[in-house]
Amino acid sequence: MLIKNFKIIIKCIACILFVLTACTVPHPGPVCMKDQKQYGLIDGSFRSRWWNYYQRGCSYLEGECFKSAISDFKAAINQNDQDQRMIRTYGMHIIDYFPHREIGFIYYLLGDLDAAKKELNQSISQESSSKALYYLDQVRKKQMQKEARQINTPILTFLEKKSDNERWTRDERVTIAGHAESDQYVSNIEINGLPYDLKKSAKRISFKKEIKLSQGTHKIPVQIKNLLGGTVTEIFEINVDRQGPIIEITEFEQSKSNTIKIKGIVSDISGKINLYLDDNKIDLQNGQKQNFSAEKIVNLDQKKSIILKAIDRAGNKTEATINILEASKAFENSFVASRNVAEDVLPFTAERKKPINIIISEWKKTNTVYTEKIYLEGYISSCSALKSFQINQNPISINNGRFVFFSIPLKLKEGKNEIKILIEDNKRQVLVKNITFSRIIPEISKIETRLHIAMNNLSAPEIASDARDIFQNMMLKSFIERKRFYVIPKFSRTGTLETFSFKNNEKHTSHLTLSGQYVDSRYGVEVALRLIDNESTRILLAKDTYSETKDNKSILRMVESLSLRIHNEFPIMIGNIQNIDKNMLHISLGQEQLKAQNRLVIFQPSQLNKKPEILGFARITETKDLSSKVLIIHAKRPIKINDRVITQ
Repeated sequence: MLIKNFKIIIKCIACILFVLTACTVPHPGPVCMKDQKQYGLIDGSFRSRWWNYYQRGCSYLEGECFKSAISDFKAAINQNDQDQRMIRTYGMHIIDYFPHREIGFIYYLLGDLDAAKKELNQSISQESSSKALYYLDQVRKKQMQKEARQINTPILTFLEKKSDNERWTRDERVTIAGHAESDQYVSNIEINGLPYDLKKSAKRISFKKEIKLSQGTHKIPVQIKNLLGGTVTEIFEINVDRQGPIIEITEFEQSKSNTIKIKGIVSDISGKINLYLDDNKIDLQNGQKQNFSAEKIVNLDQKKSIILKAIDRAGNKTEATINILEASKAFENSFVASRNVAEDVLPFTAERKKPINIIISEWKKTNTVYTEKIYLEGYISSCSALKSFQINQNPISINNGRFVFFSIPLKLKEGKNEIKILIEDNKRQVLVKNITFSRIIPEISKIETRLHIAMNNLSAPEIASDARDIFQNMMLKSFIERKRFYVIPKFSRTGTLETFSFKNNEKHTSHLTLSGQYVDSRYGVEVALRLIDNESTRILLAKDTYSETKDNKSILRMVESLSLRIHNEFPIMIGNIQNIDKNMLHISLGQEQLKAQNRLVIFQPSQLNKKPEILGFARITETKDLSSKVLIIHAKRPIKINDRVITQ
């Protein structure tokens, strides 16, 4: 009996071993040979699971065995019909899984456009990818070409209409926004020669782009292109003016009845100026140079000065505070009126008996500043008509007045900035003033204070490792040039990047990690990147790109596309602290402004000669349309309502 039971046990074990062994035997798929290489192979054993079929289908596709590839992709779909990225197979193994997309791609190659369109649309509805969107566009293009459609010109409409045929602003950044339309699908938008990040082609696309512009007139081309090559280009013209109007006083008289009569010239390149005398508007015509005349009865026992205020169409303002008594004497004696100036500035001003005199408000002879832009505000007086006014050899337009009030913007480089002011009158008398500004980059603006990103080595098959290395070094270079993140590369650098100084990288802990894969196939290159928050392990964003061509120009275009789309999710934004509830702050930045960001720096705003101070750090916990809640994770002192936040 014991022997019989033992034999039964042995038979059972043998059956179990047979079943287990049978499960590890490679599934007998069709043989696929291409260029003396066998395809239809997978890593490890074939266990008839959906990921086995998908991997083998991809191998068949690479070998151009389309029938076998479709069969395997459909077998995978029978077990898992959802295209998606980062899906777990077994254990800790994760893959990107796109069977519908690959079937659609094969149908496209075979010319079955309707079937291709159906599969590609299904893939996009489940998990959008650049490759699926690209081939859906190719399907649409071929279908329209088969219909022999005439190429149409897209329609471009700007949201901001021209006012008086001109646009004026004083802002650092200009927003260009509008709509692009085409029944042949808008497929590309370029603004100022740079590609706009399109999520996908569509018959109507709204666009919005911020551009940093310098002083002057800018003609920004906006180009729209559709799938069939129809193109339209329009110019968005805008004038950037950050200089206040020039106010010149030519006559000033105080009558016995205490009536003040004042005449002068106000000028501005915008050609449209609003002028006020103590908040009473003075009528002016439009034009870059306007004469003005005004009268005002004043009670000298109660009022010692009057204020002229000029505002141009961009919003720049110049104020002239005129002491009535001294102005009257000045014009009687060909001498200058005074202006309210801080006492510590007075030693820097010219002596009053000099033929030409200049007073600069707020600034001393040597100054330390923490901002890129400052304003020189003040006035010039002369016993004779003024002929020229220059700041660092840049002429400031004046009109032979004797008393000139100005507000001039200056852009400073890091370090020492020497400002030379040169004034000459009609009698060839010259005044030279030198002011020094030492600009220091505050801690809050340094790259080391911003988010630290560890750039991991992209996964790639051995055969594509060289191409992968070129790509990720180009990506590293793009990130460095944009100066948004403190980058910590975790791979070998080549070319000029070998000698690039990554300061004390080993001492810096990264906040985020950029990783992904580089897939190089017979048909093109696909790169998928993920940006992960290291503390929470949450994926903040996932971006991908695809190209059929593999030349350097195409690879650079892929790099710039990915870099742009990642950086667009991390704009530098400054907001106010609106409310404080223990360690929770309510701030004035909403979802559209914060986008993918989750970290903030709390700081005290800079004042005239005082640098901004970092007060602490915070993490975003909840975002709404116009506001957000953030949790203080570190603070040097109690946070106050007047403090501010900036995206790290």
